[in-house]
Amino acid sequence: MGKVLEKKRLNEFLSKVSKGGDLIAPVKRDTLRFEIVKDFNDICLEGRPLFPVKKFFSPAKEDLFNLNLTNKNKPFDEEKIKLKPRVIFGGRLCDFNGLLKLDKLFLSEEYQDDYYKLARENTLLLGINCDPAPSEYCFCESMDLEKYYDLFFHDMGDKYYIEAGSEKGKTLIIDLEDYDFTIPSIKCEKKLYTKDISKYYDDSAWDKENDKCLSCGKCTAHCTTCLCFDMIDELEADVKHGKRFKEWDSCQFLNFTEVAGGAIFRKDRINRFKHRIYHKLQYFREKFDMDMCTGCGRCIESCPRLIDFTEVINNFKD
Repeated sequence: MGKVLEKKRLNEFLSKVSKGGDLIAPVKRDTLRFEIVKDFNDICLEGRPLFPVKKFFSPAKEDLFNLNLTNKNKPFDEEKIKLKPRVIFGGRLCDFNGLLKLDKLFLSEEYQDDYYKLARENTLLLGINCDPAPSEYCFCESMDLEKYYDLFFHDMGDKYYIEAGSEKGKTLIIDLEDYDFTIPSIKCEKKLYTKDISKYYDDSAWDKENDKCLSCGKCTAHCTTCLCFDMIDELEADVKHGKRFKEWDSCQFLNFTEVAGGAIFRKDRINRFKHRIYHKLQYFREKFDMDMCTGCGRCIESCPRLIDFTEVINNFKD
């Protein structure tokens, strides 16, 4: 049993739940992307944004501290984290499942990312169902996604059926009318027939798609769960002032595995190409008992050569 909300009351509802914070939702600009909403009429729920929500939890570039060696009492000035409460509306199951995977990396007992932790604690997740699948590249039906959200909306024509997935979510819809609804399951045209790729590293099926690869890194930039980063120090000309910042990196770049002395551990493009897929479907599962990939298909859709790793895997020969 869930609740029901008339579509004409959606903006009123979103205004209420995001009061005092930011509302983040899909907005149609040059392409459909998640943005902080200034005008509720800009919200567009037709299709799945090509860019995921990860930038709101780990920015593409983030200053960590400033260096000032002229100040002997405080040469390192750590950047203060400033973050308002946020509501993300219009995310898909693949988006929110991506956060579950990233939690394993950025909220572990050993290592915690302060910005990511604060962002997770201050963000409500309001998702919307994919019926039908919003993209021909989606294969999330093959990835055993969890029902992870605070609220989840299902389009009923002139109304939304709303499921609560958390105690916070329940409080947001407590005053809405009760409603019983049969929830449709997500159906994708694209399938991934096996996720056990441990014995196929040397399969010739990799070669054809690898020959198309430009090592541009768009697949990792658009991925829901790729958040590898580099730490960079910048000094000013006086060598007394500077800053340290982190920015997104990609395992598809040639210098990603470069170490002191100039050695590169994954110099061949095919090894970088394979590494991304094995990280998503094998290495992460070996460590955390879950796939890192959420089946959103963004890596395929954003690729200038439309490289499709699901076709590679589906063509493996036993």
